[in-house]
Amino acid sequence: MARGVRKSLQEKIAQKEELIEALSTRIKKEKEELNELLEMQKMEELNELRMVVQKSGMEISEIIEMAQMQVAQ
Repeated sequence: MARGVRKSLQEKIAQKEELIEALSTRIKKEKEELNELLEMQKMEELNELRMVVQKSGMEISEIIEMAQMQVAQ
């Protein structure tokens, strides 16, 4: 069975460097997308909290005070 031409060490190194660069770029992109999703989640949670506060008829300062009292106990 004939084998293909062997790659030189320099070619193997260059190939690995290219792969690492591509993976680093991919990781950076995925982290950016994750951060966007986390921000969206945070905004949804804040909107939900805002709606609950509005329905309660209480002021934000009252709710903060209640939460602080609960934590202090």
